[in-house]
Amino acid sequence: MIQKYYNSILEQVFAQIGKKEHNIVLAKYSNDFSLKQLEISEQITNNKEVRFVAHEFRAEKLSGAYEPFLDLILELFDQQKEMTFDEFLDKCNVYSLQRPIIAAYRESGKCIRKESLLYTEVDYERERMHDAIVAMLVEVSKIQPFMLWINRMQFAGNGTIEIVYELLKAEHTENIGIVLGMNEQQRLPEYMLPGWENVTEELDNNVAIFRIGNAGESREQRDEVITAESIEDDIRTLQNLVFFMDFEQALFYLDKVDRKIRFDNFTVSDGVKYELWQFYAYVSVYMRDLPKALEISEGILQLAEKKKNRRMRFYAYYLRSVIYMYQSKLQEATECAGVAKSIAIEGGMERGQFEAELVEIQAKMAGWNNIFFCAQNVEVSDAMIEKLMKYDYRNHLAYIYVYAYDNKPEIVAKAYYSESQLIYFSKGIRLATEIGNTQLIYNAYQKNIMLASTNGMYPIALLYSVRTFEALDNKRSLESGRIFSGIGYTLTALRQNDLAKRYFQKAVEILYNLELPEDIAEVYYNMAINCIAAEEFKEANEYLMRCMKTIERLHLNSLRVCNLSKLYGLLALCNQKIGNRFNCEQYLNNCKQFLNYIIEKEKLQNDVGIIHDYARCDDDMFLYHFTRALLGMDSGNDSSAFEDFNCAETHLVRTEGNQFFCYQLFRKDRIRFYGQTGRMELKSNEEAILKQYLEDNTHSLTDEEIKILEPLEQYLSEEPLHVISSQEMEMQLKQESINRAYKQERRQMDFLSTWQKTIDVTDVSAEVMVENVMRTFLYHFNLDRALYIQYHGRKPKVLYDNTEASLSMKEQKYLKEVFEKTQRGFVVSKISSNYSEHLNVVKLFGEDNVCSLVAIPFFDNGKVTSIMIAYILMKDNWHSSVSRYMLDESDMRIYELLFREVQYALNRLYAYEKLYEMNTALYKSAVTDQLTGIFNRKGFYQNIEEIIRKIKKGRMKHDFGIMFIDLDNFKGYNDTFGHDVGDLLLKSMANIFSRVCRDKGFVTRFGGDEFIIFLYTGEHKVLEDTAKAIYKEIKKQDGFRELIAKEIGQPVEIDDKKLLSCSIGIISSNQVKKAEDIDEMIKEADDLLYAVKAESKGTYKFFEEQEQK
Repeated sequence: MIQKYYNSILEQVFAQIGKKEHNIVLAKYSNDFSLKQLEISEQITNNKEVRFVAHEFRAEKLSGAYEPFLDLILELFDQQKEMTFDEFLDKCNVYSLQRPIIAAYRESGKCIRKESLLYTEVDYERERMHDAIVAMLVEVSKIQPFMLWINRMQFAGNGTIEIVYELLKAEHTENIGIVLGMNEQQRLPEYMLPGWENVTEELDNNVAIFRIGNAGESREQRDEVITAESIEDDIRTLQNLVFFMDFEQALFYLDKVDRKIRFDNFTVSDGVKYELWQFYAYVSVYMRDLPKALEISEGILQLAEKKKNRRMRFYAYYLRSVIYMYQSKLQEATECAGVAKSIAIEGGMERGQFEAELVEIQAKMAGWNNIFFCAQNVEVSDAMIEKLMKYDYRNHLAYIYVYAYDNKPEIVAKAYYSESQLIYFSKGIRLATEIGNTQLIYNAYQKNIMLASTNGMYPIALLYSVRTFEALDNKRSLESGRIFSGIGYTLTALRQNDLAKRYFQKAVEILYNLELPEDIAEVYYNMAINCIAAEEFKEANEYLMRCMKTIERLHLNSLRVCNLSKLYGLLALCNQKIGNRFNCEQYLNNCKQFLNYIIEKEKLQNDVGIIHDYARCDDDMFLYHFTRALLGMDSGNDSSAFEDFNCAETHLVRTEGNQFFCYQLFRKDRIRFYGQTGRMELKSNEEAILKQYLEDNTHSLTDEEIKILEPLEQYLSEEPLHVISSQEMEMQLKQESINRAYKQERRQMDFLSTWQKTIDVTDVSAEVMVENVMRTFLYHFNLDRALYIQYHGRKPKVLYDNTEASLSMKEQKYLKEVFEKTQRGFVVSKISSNYSEHLNVVKLFGEDNVCSLVAIPFFDNGKVTSIMIAYILMKDNWHSSVSRYMLDESDMRIYELLFREVQYALNRLYAYEKLYEMNTALYKSAVTDQLTGIFNRKGFYQNIEEIIRKIKKGRMKHDFGIMFIDLDNFKGYNDTFGHDVGDLLLKSMANIFSRVCRDKGFVTRFGGDEFIIFLYTGEHKVLEDTAKAIYKEIKKQDGFRELIAKEIGQPVEIDDKKLLSCSIGIISSNQVKKAEDIDEMIKEADDLLYAVKAESKGTYKFFEEQEQK
């Protein structure tokens, strides 16, 4: 029956080709069904007008990038002769940076990418790739209409699903028919669900989902089989997935392989492992899992050291430089790029040197990640510009032209008259236009908008905003929402407060429909600015509190348009104006905590972070001192208020454009202060400044500005406005918070298995285990510093410390006292209400540098047994890709769980070490002569067994020497001076033999006063030199007279002819193969020894074999 229904669906879709757009249906069935089981009508398969293609995914095979669409496009294109492939790509508007990828795939089946992908452009490039594939499918369908039957879609890759979804929305698809078949009982991987939900929702809307019944007996669905051989075959597919940016599919595969290697003792060659790690790191970076990428870089570095491979070592440091750059660790990024560059220069790796130098430049601009403009120009050498052109890095060059130059306000001011006067900016725009990079063009104009608005050039900001909006294809996109918000901000600066509200409301509506509460918070910030400018402080405070709620709920570090220090400064000002002094002082204190770090950076003149306007912090400093001045006025502290007003003036002059919203307010309050304190001359000066300002800044738009706004005003009049209520926004924010928390929780759960594997070890020391654990912990949670101390006995033991705080013993004990008093840990950040309560601990690590810190003690009967402290440092760029800097209780809970497991693991290790020591001692006592400490006869033969094993495995040569030694005149000493002296002499002689033997072999007390020295060579000279060295050492002892006299407490006399010495029989062989051969050598040496003693004592003799091979 299922065959009948399936055929019916195929015929239905086939009949609609050429007539109907979005001619795509989904056939769902139970259990497995193969396309081989279906006989398809010849009317479909043999039709000359419509090409029929059947494709089936397989469970055991890694599906390719956008399979089967890419291969179908190339096959159908090659059937025509009217245009070249380049012309075809032109016609389909394929992005220039992606053309080499597609061309390489067509030529060899293996993708390459010439210019590296930019972190900020991942979403944009993926969208362009999807658009290109859909456009190519539409274009080839004009050449040859086609019907595509894709079966077992449950095994398709994410990229395939995304193309199906795009085709369901695309125009001009009437020549395309697609039938999708899938087993609906097969569980889909979680990463696939959002894409499938989009597809099924569209198909549902088109009434295009059919359930066609049971396919028969259930067959067990296997996962992809991963073997060492299959991985080598999959690497090409994996490379294509990576460069075609089907990151989810690649990551799903790489995660599975990684788990097998980590947890299933799965073995692959070092070369394959390196290739896999390169892809894994690449995908992790662009999927914004930087901690995972950092962990992989550690593995690559260890592999490089093991293999002594320069290229691997270069890549490890280059990768780290990129990761640190996007984590906003700009100093570390620059240092790692420097190391990578040195390695490249040493190895003659010209391309590698260029890539490392490029990261050094990018780091000065935070990798162009979430920045508006640089605070100052960034110098790029002519040589570097030439290299960028040589390696065809045109996109990077365009970014450099746009962001590294033309950052001075006086330069931007010329843009109002002619954009061409922005020389470098114009170069960047031309290059971006040639490339077709519309996102960079949008961002470039946003840069000028921000530069203009922050420097009081509002007409320029307005002009660029409207131009940008007109250039947008999608008027309800994120970019559109941001433009409306920006125009509202500009209108606020032009004192059009009521008009600005309309633009803000439109921005909120667009962003709400896009479900982007983080961007809505930016609009709220601008709305707060508008209210402050209108002196509506209560409303402003409400909007700012919404901003703070978003930051706290979504665990953000700041807003894109504003640092936390500025937010706190604004909150402090608003609360002072509405009469809430307590809140004002609290917010002012929070503001100062962030500003201290920036002030210290300025003192050090560290220019690594010259990345955006906020680096200067004049806005924040102005608000801080202005509000402090108002508090000083309220409390009657005139001298303090006077000083703060002066400081505020200094910062206001530097950033007047940013402070338009409270410029007039500041002047009026300063006039009031001068009047109250009798500074009448200063008051008159201030009144003159304010008067001039009001004359220069009228309250109405100019005709030119009204004309600039006309297109947007018309758009607003035609578009109905839905005002989003605070309740609707609260629900959306709550849902987004839940979604992010869920993702974070899933990530932590996945991490637990890795953690368990890291701590579940028995073959390393506690120090090594903790080192590995802490490195994994810091990487995964994006933490900067950590300290782990154990308290056993009197002296604390530091197991891990990368804090650079160098805590003294006294400070380590102080930490113990603190937590034994409180009996609990804590988590704190600069936005916490309890920050000041824990300053005693935070100060140990540098109050200004610590952004947030968690301290977790562990107890036994109320006594601290260990403490783990981890923290995040203040950043050079708060707009980095790291998801959170403000640790909270949820972080503390997971950390406590993890380190409780570490405690248990350490206890197991210590117990294991004790057991090992006991077993070692027992073993040693069994194989060691208790008197002399050298091997006994049992120890001798255990060593021989191990030697024979190595010989049989080919790990040791057959050539050995044996020296059989018997002491001379020992009985006389023993009888004369007693057994205690006899034992002392045996130990002394054993020491001599051991010193002489060293690592050339080992020494054994074979019985009584007989010893054997076993040497790992049979070379005659070595054996003879050893014998001579023994006699030399014995001669130095002068019959051991001094030793014996010391032992018995009186002088001794010994006949020179009866001094203690030894006789030695020496034998060697290069034919040792079994233990019996050693026994034979000992017997021969023993016989020889007694021949020596019979002739003359105190000498050695070699056994001369008749024949040695």
